[in-house]
Amino acid sequence: MVGNDVVDLADAEVQNSPVHPRFDLRVFSALERQALRRKAALQGRAALQGRASPDRLRWILWAAKEAAYKLRKQSDPSTLFSPSRFEVSLDDTLRGAVEHEGERLRVEVTVVGDLVHAVATLSESESEIVTGVEASERPNASRAVRTLIVRNLAQRLGLPESALRVLRSGRIPRLEVVGRNCSLDLSLSHHGRYVAFACDLGDTA
Repeated sequence: MVGNDVVDLADAEVQNSPVHPRFDLRVFSALERQALRRKAALQGRAALQGRASPDRLRWILWAAKEAAYKLRKQSDPSTLFSPSRFEVSLDDTLRGAVEHEGERLRVEVTVVGDLVHAVATLSESESEIVTGVEASERPNASRAVRTLIVRNLAQRLGLPESALRVLRSGRIPRLEVVGRNCSLDLSLSHHGRYVAFACDLGDTA
């Protein structure tokens, strides 16, 4: 199983949204709010040496929470997204864990320019995870992310694109491999200019 989330830091929704203190109380745990305050204290210094600003850190934490939620939703469809209950802890390389109701999930966040991409997996998982992110000009983001998935995974699995289909069971996506009687765990996301996916290849790798 796998979850992913993408954030476009250049999107107007991010750029023009002032952060209200009640937002932080609703979304972040006490430890996460403490980390945000530390970043705010550093922001006034002349040289941040490329470290995340408080606003950027907010979206890094948010993406990690969303990715973990999508992962939990695969194993338990009744899971509700209560952001403050998904507590994120990351090291300086943006790798770490998200804890939710006693379960510890592995998470890795990539930040490149104005792109934030988070991928969450089960802590004990040894499956190969394939991910993909790209900027898309297509007006239909859902179609764009499906095109990205099929193109990338057809090449990875050595199959024609016609052999792969993205299906949904309720709100949870799956990748069906036609003719193999199997389907793969899949997570889709899009925000602003970016579309992204993560797929758990399981024993098909």
